[in-house]
Amino acid sequence: MTVPPLQQGDFVWCAFPEREAPLRPGPLHVGYTLAVAAVAGGHGVMVAYTTSQPWSGPLPPGVIAFDSEEAASLGQARAFVLDLRRLAYVPLTATWFPRAGEVGAGVLGRAPKALRDRVNAAVTELAKRRPESLSRSGPLWGS
Repeated sequence: MTVPPLQQGDFVWCAFPEREAPLRPGPLHVGYTLAVAAVAGGHGVMVAYTTSQPWSGPLPPGVIAFDSEEAASLGQARAFVLDLRRLAYVPLTATWFPRAGEVGAGVLGRAPKALRDRVNAAVTELAKRRPESLSRSGPLWGS
């Protein structure tokens, strides 16, 4: 089995599906890699949504904001929000990860272990206590 070019904690360019078309690739977008797993014919990647749009009001459970300094340390050009309530489970293919074949595999940065642990705890808590708050998209759910 080949080793996938992505790892848990990578911030990566992906074709994150839009809410209007949850099973189809969307425009190129930065996502946070929650997990990479073997699936029939290759690998599946669970990705969480990020946005550079400022968040107004208090952050709900599962939303983590990063200021510009934190963002820069993670390979991001500007402040952003990681929304663990919006998840996609997609195949690791050129359709979903158009830059995976390039040097660096489209990875912009990697979260340090402490942040990966924090994110994992937050998404686990959401799944246990607020599963209705999770929005799941992508063709691999249920596979």
